[in-house]
Amino acid sequence: MNYQVISRKYRPQKFEDVIGQQHISSTLKNTIKFNRISHGYLFTGSRGIGKTSTARIFAKALNCKNPIDNNPCNECVNCVEITRGTSLDVLEIDGASNRGINEIRELRENVKYPPSNSNFRIYIIDEVHMLTTEAFNALLKTLEEPPKHIIFIFATTEPHKIPDTIISRTQRYDFFRIPVSDIVLLLQKICEMEKVKVPEELLILIAKKADGGMRDSESLLDQVISFSGDNVNIDDAIKILGLIDYDFLFQIGNIIKTKAQDKLFQCANDIFDKGIEVGEFFSGLSEHFRNFLIANSTGSVDMLDLPNDIKKKYAIEAGKWDNGDLLRLINILTEAKINLRSTFNLRNSLEFCLLKMGMMDSTVNIQDILSTIGIKTLFTPNKKKVEIPVSKPLTLKKKTELNIVKEKPLKKLTKNSKPEPEKIQKKSNTEEISLDMVKEKWPEICEKLSETRASVAGFLRNGAPHKITGKTLEIAYHESAGFQQKNIQMKAALVEEFIQNKFNINLKIKTIISNKDSKKINDLNPINELADYIKDKMQGELIL
Repeated sequence: MNYQVISRKYRPQKFEDVIGQQHISSTLKNTIKFNRISHGYLFTGSRGIGKTSTARIFAKALNCKNPIDNNPCNECVNCVEITRGTSLDVLEIDGASNRGINEIRELRENVKYPPSNSNFRIYIIDEVHMLTTEAFNALLKTLEEPPKHIIFIFATTEPHKIPDTIISRTQRYDFFRIPVSDIVLLLQKICEMEKVKVPEELLILIAKKADGGMRDSESLLDQVISFSGDNVNIDDAIKILGLIDYDFLFQIGNIIKTKAQDKLFQCANDIFDKGIEVGEFFSGLSEHFRNFLIANSTGSVDMLDLPNDIKKKYAIEAGKWDNGDLLRLINILTEAKINLRSTFNLRNSLEFCLLKMGMMDSTVNIQDILSTIGIKTLFTPNKKKVEIPVSKPLTLKKKTELNIVKEKPLKKLTKNSKPEPEKIQKKSNTEEISLDMVKEKWPEICEKLSETRASVAGFLRNGAPHKITGKTLEIAYHESAGFQQKNIQMKAALVEEFIQNKFNINLKIKTIISNKDSKKINDLNPINELADYIKDKMQGELIL
C-alpha cells in the first residue's frame, strides 16, 4: 500500500511541529539542555492532540546522534529507526492489550538490559490507564527506582483512572485542546502541500467538529479530499461529514424567534433528511446561541472562531436576541442532549426540543416589573447609589419581622364597602357615558387607584381608553406592554368596582392590543402578583 494517510504523513517530527503545546515543548527541550532528565513522565489530555507524537520526539531527542538545538536531527540511524518504529531501544506498548500482571513482570525483567546503540532505553506506554490494579502495583518499585538507562513515558486520556502512587512517581504534563485557529492554519498548509483547494469556511467547520484534536481534523480532511478530489465542494463535504451549515442554524434560530411552530416540524424533517446526528445538531445550535450571547455581552465578535462574513452576520443579528432568552435556550438544548442517552425515539426528542424552544415566553426582567409599579431600586445599572426619599425607614425586629411605620392606614375595597364622599363631581348611571368623559377622568382614576392598589394603577397607566361600546370600555395597550395588559385583564373586576364606587360610573373593562395586525387577547395566563404582595400585604415603603 503506497498511500499514507494525512495524519501519519504530516506527523510532527520536531518539538516546534507540535501545534498548541508550546508550554510542554519548551519544558522538554530545557530538560535536555540542562540535563535534568527524569525517569518517568506522564502525558495527559484528550485524543489526537500530540501526546504520543511528543513522546516519540522526546525519545528521538534523547537518543539522537547529532541533535540540533535540543531537537532530533531525524537523519541519524537512531532517529530513523524510532520514526519507523523498529528501534530496539524505544519500545511502544499498547496499555489496552498488555494490561495484565504477566506483561508487566516481563517488562520488569527486560529493563535490566542496557540499550544497544543509544543513550537510554525508553518505554512508551499508550493508554496506560487500561492496566489492571495488579499490573500497576507490580510496576511501582521499578518505576520509582529504575536503572539509570531506563525512562518511562506514559500517555493517557483518562488520568483520573491512574493510581496516585503512579502519578506521584512521574512528572505530569497536561496537553491542551488545540485552538480552532491553529488547526485551520495547519490544515491550510497541508492543503497547499497536497495541492487541493478547500474553502476556509469548510476548514473551520472541520476544526470545530474535531473538538480540539489535530488528528481528527486531518482524518476529516482526508475523507473530504477522497470524496471530492482536488477541488472540494463545500455542499458535498457538509453532506458526507454530517456537518451543520451556519445558514441553516440562522434559519432555525429565526424560526424559533418568530415562534412559527409549523415550520419547526419541517426543520426536524430537514435534519433527518440531511443525515445530521441529533446530538451534533444540539451542540451546533447551542454554540450558535452562544455566539449571539458573546456578541451581546462583549459588544464584539472578535472572540468567535469564524470567517469574517459569518462574524458580520452574527454582529447584525445579535441585537435581536435578549441574553436571558439565549441562556434559557442553551439550557434547553443542554438538557435535551443529556436526555438523548436514555431516549428511545430520536425524532420525538428533536421535535419536542424544537417546540419547547419555539413556545418559550420572552424573559421578563425584575427591574422592569418593579419600575412599572413605581418602586425604585437602590442601585442603578451603573451601580451608582440612588437616594430614595422615605418618611420612616424600615427597622428589623427579632425573628426577622419588618416593623413598617404606616403614614396612613390603607383600606381594601370589598363588595360591601360603601363609597367615601369625594370632592369630585360624580356622574349618574343614568347619564350617557362618552369616551371623552373617560379620557378626561383617566389620570384622576389612576391617581385615586394608586392610593389603595399601586400595582394595578401602574399597569393601568400603560394603557389608554380606546373605545366605548354600550357599557364596555376598551383599554388599548401597545404590543410591547403585553405584561401590563394581561394583569389589567385579570384584575378587570377590581377596576370596574373601583370606578363604580369612586366615580359612580358603571363600565365593563376589556383590554386589547393596539397594533392594527394584532389579534385581541382573550385567553390569558396567570402571572406572579408581586406588586399586590408588596403594597397590600406589607402596606408601607420598601427599600430594595
